Amino acid sequence: MSPGCAQNSAMRPRSAASEAWDIVSKTPSRAMSIAAQRKRAPSIRGRLVIYLLLPLVTLMVASIWADHRTFVTPMYDAFDRALARGAIAIAAHVQPAADGVLYLEMPEGTPAMHPPGAPPPGPGGQFQPHRPPPMHFEPAGQPMAWMRLYPESRDSFIYRVSLPSGQTLAGDEGLPMAQGGEVDSLRYSDATYKHLALRIVSYRTKVNNQAVIVTVGETVHRRDHVVHRLDTVIGLSDGIQLALVLGLCLFGITMALRPINRLRERITQRQPQSLQPLPLESVPSEVHSLVQSLNTLLLTVRDAALAQQHFLTNAAHQLRTPLTGLKSQLEVLASESGDQAQQERIARLQGSVDRLAHTANQLLALARAEPSTHSPGDFVIVPLEPLIGTVADSMLDRAIARDIDLGAECAPAQVRGVHWLLHELLINLLDNAIRHTPDGGRITLRCGLHDHIPYLEVEDSGPGIAPAERERVRERFYRAAGSDGQSSGLGLAIVEEIARSHHARFEILDALEGSGARMRVVFPGA
Repeated sequence: MSPGCAQNSAMRPRSAASEAWDIVSKTPSRAMSIAAQRKRAPSIRGRLVIYLLLPLVTLMVASIWADHRTFVTPMYDAFDRALARGAIAIAAHVQPAADGVLYLEMPEGTPAMHPPGAPPPGPGGQFQPHRPPPMHFEPAGQPMAWMRLYPESRDSFIYRVSLPSGQTLAGDEGLPMAQGGEVDSLRYSDATYKHLALRIVSYRTKVNNQAVIVTVGETVHRRDHVVHRLDTVIGLSDGIQLALVLGLCLFGITMALRPINRLRERITQRQPQSLQPLPLESVPSEVHSLVQSLNTLLLTVRDAALAQQHFLTNAAHQLRTPLTGLKSQLEVLASESGDQAQQERIARLQGSVDRLAHTANQLLALARAEPSTHSPGDFVIVPLEPLIGTVADSMLDRAIARDIDLGAECAPAQVRGVHWLLHELLINLLDNAIRHTPDGGRITLRCGLHDHIPYLEVEDSGPGIAPAERERVRERFYRAAGSDGQSSGLGLAIVEEIARSHHARFEILDALEGSGARMRVVFPGA
């Protein structure tokens, strides 16, 4: 019975690798354990942006408020002065009649008076200006004496000429007056009249030695419109400035963090087994102490790993010599003794010594499989087909002794790795399969490519491994339920360690046909 890849199809009919992978692709891989996601702390870039953005927004709000006060107050003063000129102009047209009674003389060209928003009356859509007859005052208590001061504006103008006693000489007698003030003084106030917001000014003067109060009111549409436009321009200007400043800050932050990003890339690109200290030449002073602490940690981990490896190596070597001598002495004792009971006891002792020697060898293999023991130069291109043939040849006698059908299904594939470690990986997988496969069973070794990704696989027809135990059997010295006690519990732990050092994924699956287990190692793509 030949274990070679090329001779297997003649030995017994088996499915081709491509057909096997059609079935494998439908088999769900083992559930990956997902750790609870912790809340990630914000990055330094995010912190800097937040710390810069909050003050900048505060400054922008303060700047908008200051600009509003700086520009709006003079603008209001300009509107108030225009309103005051209207009051003074009206006061100039208050004249005494022959009997001494004051009246308001309306000059030629006075704008038509009408309530705001009302359709213009009169033929042709033109207002007829209202003028009191000469030497007569305009009757008081007229409907709201509105006029448009600016034809293109939505604002309207209302006035009232009254005496200090409250008697209205002209205009709208309901218009409120600004309180206080002396003769020839102006007083401003805000008021609401007929559900309209007004800005009013009261001008106190004397006509023919009689005190007269001229009150002029104007709606605030034009003021509000100008303020709104001004605030919009100020807000847009400050917003653009904020965006530019923030963009410059982000650019500066990005440039300032480039050394830290290079340090991060240097760390992430390091090989997992590399425990050499990081260079400190180009490290910024802000993280210099952090890198120094990290170097101290790397040296501590390296020393601990080396101490552990040295201990395991020395212990395994120290055990192998006396165990070999003990085994030789037991063989001599067995050949010299003729007592059947004593022969059985010697056989049990030999079995125990063999298991102890096997455990020592596996401890040595486990120590040598640590990722920290290999340098990047140890990794070379290793073809998987010859590897399977070599391992199958070395284990063929054990398979024949138990009448196990040992075969191989190979396709060309190669991986980057350490040859003797991959040999040890396959030896442990095949040893585990032979131990758990009943007499007369079968074991198949496979290799090839699936979606351009190389894989290595050992399938047996044994009892298989329950899904609940597929994670625990990877632990050191763990024996699955139903084990006969002959195993040391290190075989699959060694496989897991070697796979990890090659950045590969070790999977435990069900057999493609019938009962059994399928151990698969999927290597990273080229």
